[in-house]
Amino acid sequence: MVNRNTHRILIWVSVILLATNLSMAISFLYHKKQDQKFMDQLEEAAIEVPSERRTRFFRDQLNLGRDQMDIFRELNREFNRTAWRITHQLESLRADMVRELGKENPRDKRLDSISKNIGELHTDLKNETIKYYLELKVVCSEEQQIKLNEIFISMLKKNEDVSLPQFGRGNTNRN
Repeated sequence: MVNRNTHRILIWVSVILLATNLSMAISFLYHKKQDQKFMDQLEEAAIEVPSERRTRFFRDQLNLGRDQMDIFRELNREFNRTAWRITHQLESLRADMVRELGKENPRDKRLDSISKNIGELHTDLKNETIKYYLELKVVCSEEQQIKLNEIFISMLKKNEDVSLPQFGRGNTNRN
């Protein structure tokens, strides 16, 4: 009698655990897919959005000529594409890190890997910013180069990074 009741209880516990694990797995996959959809939408929006705000700002601040504006516009587009891609990868890694930290037993190796990837992406973003600045500088006269340097110093002091235009609420984006 006790053996039969114990057997039934174990079967029910197993069924409940199986259902719980199955629902958790489905929930995890669903949220992972939703996160990926969201990241894809952000990436599409970033590539499609014109970057006129920054080029207009540089045109006004540096008094750029028509030929310079064409070059600035193209350099700005390329920088935005690359910077947005890196920024979104950073956001995804930060979300992965928070999820891992939220686990009952976070894995140190996974967290270490995520932090290394974040560091590498930050380096990539800084290198892209340097490349962007140097390419802009080549197009400028000596007087414009001085002003360009002042603009970059000001922008880097604000966020420790070059500000990317944000679309929607507000006008700043922090990396």
